Amino acid sequence: HLKTPLKTLSITKCPLSDSDWNHLSRCPNTRQLTHLELTDFSPEPLKILLESTVASLKSLDLEDCRITDSQLQALLPALSRCSQLRVLSFHGNRISMSALRDLLLHTARLSQLSIELYPAPLESYDAQGAIHPGRCSQICAELTAIVRDFRQPKVLVFCTVPCPQCGSMFLYNQGLLHCSCPTAA
Repeated sequence: HLKTPLKTLSITKCPLSDSDWNHLSRCPNTRQLTHLELTDFSPEPLKILLESTVASLKSLDLEDCRITDSQLQALLPALSRCSQLRVLSFHGNRISMSALRDLLLHTARLSQLSIELYPAPLESYDAQGAIHPGRCSQICAELTAIVRDFRQPKVLVFCTVPCPQCGSMFLYNQGLLHCSCPTAA
């Protein structure tokens, strides 16, 4: 029942049914979205929504959506065509190195991207789920190089899950920034 086109859509901590998602993704008033923020989604309708907003979407926030590698793979073709995208926040998802590499290859040619926030890949952690700083630095440097082969990123940050001791995250932005725990050094 929307009377005017939506510019911003934020659905956080509010799970929608598949029927709601299907209706929303096909709603004509979502075709001009410029900002989309979600914390819960259904992959196929989100793909349709992205496809319908490739010419207008400027920011996409899929932070902490519990996105799996296969869900990400389904979104990549539509995401790679979002030519006006300036901000992509994808951190907080548990994604493998392979899937993250595919994401970066699909978004590397998006020349408008100026802020990119990604999760450190699963391979950055040890078997107990603790961050392995040396491995994380190496992997994130490799991923940064993928983007630099196509364009100079303005802000490109990889974030880990919060440290179990202090709650801070390790960040990789041209180098690994540690949390403040004495054991993190």
